[in-house]
Amino acid sequence: MNAAASALSVIIPTHDNLALLRRCLASWERHAARQPVELIVVDDGSTDGTPEFLAEAARTPWGARTLRPVREEDVHELMCTNRGFAEARAPLAMTWHDDMFLQAGWLVPELLATFAAYPDVGMLALSRGLLLHAADGAPATFDESVDWARLESTLGPAPLNWARLHEVDAVMRPWVVRMECIRRVGPLDEAYRPTEWDESDLAYRIRAAGWKVATHGFERDRAFHHLVNSTYGRTASDARKALGLRNARLFWERWGGDVNRDAARRRKTWMRRASLAGWAGTLASMAAHATGRVRQ
Repeated sequence: MNAAASALSVIIPTHDNLALLRRCLASWERHAARQPVELIVVDDGSTDGTPEFLAEAARTPWGARTLRPVREEDVHELMCTNRGFAEARAPLAMTWHDDMFLQAGWLVPELLATFAAYPDVGMLALSRGLLLHAADGAPATFDESVDWARLESTLGPAPLNWARLHEVDAVMRPWVVRMECIRRVGPLDEAYRPTEWDESDLAYRIRAAGWKVATHGFERDRAFHHLVNSTYGRTASDARKALGLRNARLFWERWGGDVNRDAARRRKTWMRRASLAGWAGTLASMAAHATGRVRQ
């Protein structure tokens, strides 16, 4: 297999996070070495040895088959993801962080089977999705922009969310998208640069074009582990909140009418296209949750 024959392009932005990037790529080599994936690592101006590591990794037999490093210069996550879309050769593209570690060989085959079985699904969140509820205008404060009454994080209704995909309104990383969707509606909008609400805007454009957006808790199923908050932490907290509010207001000004019109609609579900290994991982995770032995 070479990158030109891949079925899934995995886009991994990275910036001065070499130790975790090593672990990230090692997890893909361990669990997906012979699967039809290409890893597009977008090095965003790293100065910690990342370029040298990627060059060395790309010369290994696995790297030569799978790894495609590209370089940007401190443009941040949104632009790095769009660079990945521009480089992608597969019909599906996945957003991934360099502090996410693949833990199961069954994840990629299940994702490929899911998109093959359900042509109406254009975008799939792999950890949690978002439900946007009707609201009176754009938020006035950051806290209002993330209030549960306006923006609800969800895996879908329990307990069937272990076995199903559930339709949502928007997504949070990581997610998989059909490249056909990107070609139809465009990539992430640079108006949201450097990040925040960009993926929700993309999800609404994909929905407006006729596809549905879904979620399933693959992280809860132990398909991967995300450390969280160890990547792209280059914006101060107050500045990050100001950016979040600015972008939230932009989103609601664009899409508030659609949110209010569609918030009460009945949402669709789909059965997972899981393998025996995928169901086994899910059952193990269900047992851990039932007994309180959940790994954080």
